Amino acid sequence: MHIAVCDDNIADRKQTERLLGRQSDRFFKDLGERIYIDSYGNIDAFMQHPQMYHGLFVDMVNSDVDGCQVAKMLLADGVTNPIVLCSSSIDYRKRIADEGINEPNIFFLDKPIKVADLTATMDEIRRWMGDPIQTLELRGQHGTIYAKGDDIVCVIKKGAELCVHLADGRIQVIMDDIYNFYDQCAIFPQICPVSDTTLININHIAKTAFMRVTMDNKSTYPVTLTYRNSIKQAREICDRVAKEK
Repeated sequence: MHIAVCDDNIADRKQTERLLGRQSDRFFKDLGERIYIDSYGNIDAFMQHPQMYHGLFVDMVNSDVDGCQVAKMLLADGVTNPIVLCSSSIDYRKRIADEGINEPNIFFLDKPIKVADLTATMDEIRRWMGDPIQTLELRGQHGTIYAKGDDIVCVIKKGAELCVHLADGRIQVIMDDIYNFYDQCAIFPQICPVSDTTLININHIAKTAFMRVTMDNKSTYPVTLTYRNSIKQAREICDRVAKEK
């Protein structure tokens, strides 16, 4: 298990590292696993590769960007693993509630961190590892987005590029072949082709008509004869997957 700590208070950061070290000993004794800890005192370094961590402990109070804003940045980057906000001078529970954030991977701890609370949090992170949320890396010219299945509304081929339309209104332009991209979408059975240049997410369909489909972002696309059964087949696959869970 890989854990990151981002805390601009050196003493608090070292204490969190020490407590996590004890958790590593517990994990090794009980489960034969080790916890590997990376520690950061600044946000830029912390945000380089947040996707690699199974859990991220955050408390930033002395910079222009506080822990709540860091959590929002992580969520925007597609982090789906537990983000643990450690409250010291900032009441993160209130801040997160005021921001209207209700993502299930936001957790809270109070400082000074109690061993029992940390133990419960680490056990929850381990359970989270057993049911990971799949994401797809969308690497564009101006940055990378890690998209969950229903983050994607549709994908349109334009020349040598793909325009990935996201549920939040953003459009990520990537260099890829649409057939290769569709192969990557095997982890998302709700994504299906409706033509050689268009992929759609059946969970974002607003309505269908004869050989046309309208998405909930108001865009409408033709369904070619080759792919006339794709939407039906995707729905059947999604229903089967849901029953198997």
